[in-house]
Amino acid sequence: MQGVILGQACKRGHMFAVVVAGLCGMAGLLAGAGGARAQQPGSAGYDFAAPPSAQANRVFGVNRQTGEMNACQFERPEGNPVGVTRCFTQGQGAGPLQAGDYVLVPTRYEGETGVFRVNRATGEMSICYVREVPGVKGAVESLLVCTAPAR
Repeated sequence: MQGVILGQACKRGHMFAVVVAGLCGMAGLLAGAGGARAQQPGSAGYDFAAPPSAQANRVFGVNRQTGEMNACQFERPEGNPVGVTRCFTQGQGAGPLQAGDYVLVPTRYEGETGVFRVNRATGEMSICYVREVPGVKGAVESLLVCTAPAR
């Protein structure tokens, strides 16, 4: 019942707290067997999936028409009573692709921290994950990257 209520709140765009923002993607997973089946094939909108790793506090999203990816995770900075939703910058391969019918498919490999982006119109797949890369002045930056589509 809570999953249904949360799913309805997410669809309406209500934001009860910062934490709910991270849970909206999870509501799609609770509503069906994976976010890939939450909407009808070819419908506009987004598809959401979480990787199977128990250590990955992350939800991935894909624009069902363009294949453009996003990924966010929950963090609670030390001393803050409420957490924040941290979304990652798009890196190589995470931007829009040719028009299609995209969904996300997690594997059952428990150590996996990424998800497959699948174009059901062409059968092409790519793997999307967050990667640490060297940033400005020696800092490390976390980017959402995807492999080139292949089949």
